[in-house]
Amino acid sequence: MSTGTPKVKKSSSVKPPVAPAAPVAPAVKAAPREAGGTVARSTAGESRRSRERAAARAEASEHVATPRGAVMPRPARPQSRNSNDELLLAGASSRGTPFGRCGGRAILSRLERDLCDRLTNFGVAHSHRPRHFEVRLEDESLAAFAPTMVLRGRGREGKTVVLETSEAKGDQNLSKIRAFRRQYGLEFYVCLVALEEVLDEVQLDTYDEATSAMDVHTLVSRLAD
Repeated sequence: MSTGTPKVKKSSSVKPPVAPAAPVAPAVKAAPREAGGTVARSTAGESRRSRERAAARAEASEHVATPRGAVMPRPARPQSRNSNDELLLAGASSRGTPFGRCGGRAILSRLERDLCDRLTNFGVAHSHRPRHFEVRLEDESLAAFAPTMVLRGRGREGKTVVLETSEAKGDQNLSKIRAFRRQYGLEFYVCLVALEEVLDEVQLDTYDEATSAMDVHTLVSRLAD
């Protein structure tokens, strides 16, 4: 029987099974928010500036550069068609108004100027050639006629008062005044102010009332009442 150190049987240690580790999702690196925002804002700003520059170039291309010292023509001033017509109908040029204006309308004779001043001094409201009428003359031709002065708010026999003037014999406007009264006599009361020699020759159916140029003050005094 052998003696010695007894052999100790090594116990086999069994390791418990290890559970597999759960898969880990790869980390996604997010771009820095502040940096990304800066880039986006920068891109938007450049795009806006590009559009502004393109618009500026397009606008500049529509205008032709004017050489230094060059004189640009002035745009034509719009003129009143009625005002010019009245001047031409009365036989005057639209370039000059030697007797001035009243209410924006040209005064075409010295006698008309005198009447206008007297009516204004008496506070009688009036208009110069406010309307045009088509009248038929004795030869059956048509003509345009604009009453010289029309009183506002005052009348005679229920009609609107019209003042006409004449300073020369053979005044062709007298035939228009006569035709006007013949056609529109139910609406207008025609007062003719003229020189004595004109009144001696004018036909009676040309007017409702006639006054010599020397008696203008008397006529205006009656109209102002």
